[in-house]
Parts: sequence; C-alpha cells; structure tokens
Amino acid sequence: MYSRILLKKKLLILLIALILSLALLSGCGVYPFPSPTPPVLPAYLTEIVVLPTEMNLEEGESQNIISITAYYSNATLAIIPLNDCSYYSYDSYCASVDSNGKVTGISSGTTTIIIFYTEGRITRIATVEVTVSSVAQNETVYRALLVGVGDYILGDENDLSAPTYDVNRMAYTLSQCRFGPSDTPFSGIWSLKDHSATKSNILQGIASVFSGADSNDISYFYFSGHGAHLGNTSYLCPADLTLSVDSAISVNELENALSAIPGTKVVFIDACNSGGFIGKGKGETKISKEELEPFNDEIINVFSQAQSKALLTSNQYKVLTSCHYYQECYEMLPVEGEPFGVFTMALCAGCGYYGNYPADTNLDTKVSLQEAYLYVKDWVRNYYGYLQQDVQVYPDNSTFTIVEY
Repeated sequence: MYSRILLKKKLLILLIALILSLALLSGCGVYPFPSPTPPVLPAYLTEIVVLPTEMNLEEGESQNIISITAYYSNATLAIIPLNDCSYYSYDSYCASVDSNGKVTGISSGTTTIIIFYTEGRITRIATVEVTVSSVAQNETVYRALLVGVGDYILGDENDLSAPTYDVNRMAYTLSQCRFGPSDTPFSGIWSLKDHSATKSNILQGIASVFSGADSNDISYFYFSGHGAHLGNTSYLCPADLTLSVDSAISVNELENALSAIPGTKVVFIDACNSGGFIGKGKGETKISKEELEPFNDEIINVFSQAQSKALLTSNQYKVLTSCHYYQECYEMLPVEGEPFGVFTMALCAGCGYYGNYPADTNLDTKVSLQEAYLYVKDWVRNYYGYLQQDVQVYPDNSTFTIVEY
C-alpha cells in the first residue's frame, strides 16, 4: 500500500514538471535550444572580364588592354589595375605583351594573350585574341571606339534604355564599310558599354584603341548617353558620374584625348546638349536643367563652375551631334523591337544598317559628312517632327567620306 502511494506521488511530480515545462516553452517563447546563426561567408573571386576581347594590330603597332574587371560571389565587382595582373602570349613571335597589359604586334598571324589575376588563393584567367597583319605602305587604317552608357552606377533613376542597343547598331553599320579601291574594312571596332564605360576607361580606351594611328589614318569615336552644357562647358556623362565635376568628361578633356591621335577624327555624339562640343550656339546663355534633373541640383551647380576652352572644331575633326547645345535629344521605346536613340537610328538607317544607303544621294557608293547630316536632319524632322531636336554638323558642306560601300 505504501509503495503504491509513493509511486503515485512520483508520477504526479513528473506530470506537474512536464506541464510546467510545456507551459513555459509555449507561453514565453522559450525554446530548448537557440536558433543557429548562419555563418557569414567571405566574398571570393569568381571571374575576371577583360576588354577588349579581340585586337587587330599591324606589325609594330601596340595597343593597351582597356580594362580588367573582377567579379565576386556576393555580386560585387571591382576595376583591377592592369599592373596587378600577369600576362602571357601564347605565341610571342606573333605578338608580345608587357607587365602593364600593352600588346605589340610582331609578325603576321594570330595568337592568344592570357591574363592571370590572383586574389588570396584564387586565380582567375581571361583571354584576348590577337590578329597581326603586315603593314601596307601608306594604306589608310580605320578604327572605331563606340561607347554606350545606359546603366548608370549612381541610381536606376538615371538610366537610359537605348545606348547599348545603339552601340550594336553602329558597330554593325561600320562593319559593312569598305573604303577605297582596295575595299578596306575597319581594322577594329571596339566598344565600352554601361558600367565598363567609366571616365577612366573611356579616356584610356581612346589612347589605347587609336595608339597605332598615323597621319594617314581615320579614327571614329561614338558616344551615346547623358550629356550636359552648363556654365559654357559641354560634358559627356560616363557610367561612374558622381557629384564631383571631375567625374564627367568635359569638352576640354575629350578634345585633349582626341587631338593626341594623329590623322582625322570622325566623332558622333548622341547626347543632350551635344552641339556644345562644336560650339553650336555657344554665344547664347541658356541652361537646360530638365535633362540632368535626375542627377539633382548639386551636380548642376558643380558643373556650372567650369569654363569651356576647347572645341572639336579644328580641321582634324568631322563631327555630327544629335542636337543643339541647349536641346535635349530623345530615345524611343517601341512596343515591338529594341529601343533606339532617334539620332543614331537615323544615322544607321541612312548608312547601310538595313542593307541600303539612302543617305548616298549622288549614288557614288560614298556617304559624305554633308550627305549624312542632311539625311539625318530630315529623317528626324519627318518621323518625329514634334521633337525639338536639331542635328548639328562640323564643318558645313564637307565632302569628306564617312561611310563607303
């Protein structure tokens, strides 16, 4: 009898303890074990991307790699200094490469430049395909650097839809060109798009792509993206534009970079206020805030402090711009198809993008600067007459050939 009573008491105590435990766990949010905190894994290097991916050089010609970008596991990226990488030429008799990423053509043929970048214990590689051709005496060499900035680093509200598509259109249009009796094509057409089109990469790209030019050569530079004309100074807005005026490319900086290249420069600018690069309406004082409004008033105030000193108006330049210095230019977002800049689409449509050349009004298989200007101006006016976008040209009435087929 006594043992039964004792057993019942023990069972009752255990039951009460169990009920109290459950009540505490459910009512107070207490768990028997703390939730584990997932470990924070360090970001690691996943790949590197090198621009350009291809080079076309003549014997003795040199060109620098434009940029090397590292990508990481946490979706971040970083621009890597060229001298932080190692380089190797698969065939150094065809082309050599130095420790700063400068590639030099030695003899005709093809080779591969291999780029190594190590961070921690991880090494990633990328390649550049190089073609070297023998030098033709007094032959004109055509080169092009095409820049399109649609994705700006400083916030999505600054982004544009058309520039990267327009770079592709320009690249295709120029690739169809065949100049002179030898049907000479472009020796190379390079591009910088979106986040790769930083200020330093654009200016370094100009120096690198056109480094082999001589006085007989023709170099094409194209830009599509935001532009500004404030305080008597014209600007191109690269992908890394910030509140500092030093982050923009002024007309002075662009002219300094291009004037260092021997030979003739053909410049196409599809950006608001772009007429200021050739002094169109420079004497007037009018500032359009609407175009740069997303960049806010601080940027506008900083930009307005600079003064213009140089223009793309010497005899070495042939220039088409999308509008006056005080005007905006426009892009279109069609229901079907890819977005496009009105100026760029007109230029490409007149110069072979669709397989014909309506800008060649005298049917001599050449499109002169003046013919292109008249065609683009009329195209914009006829298709989008409601837009206040007046195409500009320098010099007037030029017979210089910009496209030949």
